[in-house]
Amino acid sequence: MPIGFLTHTERERLNRFPAQIPDEDLRAFFLLSDADQTAIHKQREAHTRLGFAMQLCALRSLGFAPDDLSTAPWDAVLYVAQQLAVSPEALAAYGRRIPTRPLHLQQVQAHLGFRAATPLDLYALQMWLVERALEHEKPTLLLQLACDKLRREQIVRPGITRLERFVATARQQAHEETWHRLTPLVTEARGSLLDGLLVSDPQTGRSLLQWFRREATAHTAPQLVETLQKIMALRELGVDTWDLTGLNPNRVKWLAQLGWKAPTQHLTRIEPRRRYPILVAFLHQALQHHTDVAVELSD
Repeated sequence: MPIGFLTHTERERLNRFPAQIPDEDLRAFFLLSDADQTAIHKQREAHTRLGFAMQLCALRSLGFAPDDLSTAPWDAVLYVAQQLAVSPEALAAYGRRIPTRPLHLQQVQAHLGFRAATPLDLYALQMWLVERALEHEKPTLLLQLACDKLRREQIVRPGITRLERFVATARQQAHEETWHRLTPLVTEARGSLLDGLLVSDPQTGRSLLQWFRREATAHTAPQLVETLQKIMALRELGVDTWDLTGLNPNRVKWLAQLGWKAPTQHLTRIEPRRRYPILVAFLHQALQHHTDVAVELSD
């Protein structure tokens, strides 16, 4: 499973300010309170006050302060500069002394109540991500959820590449956990049954999986009969007795979608620990689907 799912461009985008900041976000995160002003005005020069303030606003809105403050949208810089009664161009002079910016960032973190992530924080984040990965498969969504969680808990966001690894690990662990929860259901005999779904019939050239996938195309008696045959076949397989409540419904839905769409050859090639959950979820959803279709056709 790929660890670096972001492109170089996406990674750079996530390490800087957004290109545009909505007005409501400016008012929520870039409006300086009296306490903010007090902390900022401890700095002597105009450029250090503005740079300190931009780091403060960045940490509050993004959960981290970008290395390059010049990526901040001009509207945001102007908004903060006007509150401090300094020139927005002063930001260009900020950070010329190497120790300034890290020292200010520590002070900003203390002012806002943020802290660096501890090993325990990162372990808790990894476990939390596994649970989210059992609900949502999309890696970019998991990454955003992780960033949001860190910001809510006032933990400074680690590097984006590190978070990518966390997400990739969580997705892999979610696959393993899915298999673990379905292991009691997938006996050796049922595994052979599931593999049999992928075998093409010599006479028709079509597998049972392809037959179960086939949709009714018209409100006719033959279509209703075929749909009822599918329901009977699924019940004979015992699908109506399968208990999938141990899996999140979103996980079941995602696995079933793979069963509806993935080429049969692809399913044949992947390892059983990944293939069987897909087929189980597909058959479970197929029974519900064809039952609904049968009702519609009979009406």
